[in-house]
Amino acid sequence: MILKKVSMICLKKNLAMQNNIWGEIISLPSSTKIGAYCDIGDPNLGENCKIQCHVSIPPGWKIGNRVFIGPGARFANDFHPKADNSDFVPQGGVIEDDVMIGMGALILPCKIGKGAIIGAGAVVLKDVEAGTKVVGNPARVV
Repeated sequence: MILKKVSMICLKKNLAMQNNIWGEIISLPSSTKIGAYCDIGDPNLGENCKIQCHVSIPPGWKIGNRVFIGPGARFANDFHPKADNSDFVPQGGVIEDDVMIGMGALILPCKIGKGAIIGAGAVVLKDVEAGTKVVGNPARVV
């Protein structure tokens, strides 16, 4: 069986080519810029965000205003995924305003407070307080 990936080829100014944006569009403001090859489910994005290329955001996440998400960052919506999970409910999380997330960061379901900085490659397993900087695997405050 061959599965064909469905991509959204969008001519809007704020979306690069070849994105996979799917599900219910909760909020996708024209001031938010999305790079190429992103996979975003049920987008709920704030104003004036910049999402770089190859970012994956599954359903259940709320992204605040003026958030920067670096290339290749990944978000998860389940701590314990299963192959057969018919009763699955996305856990997701919240990224508050003015957060910066570095390239290749992995964010599990949590809350990231206003103005926090997530270093490149960090693995965030729990909430991050407002105004703090975290790096590493697992992410720790520096």
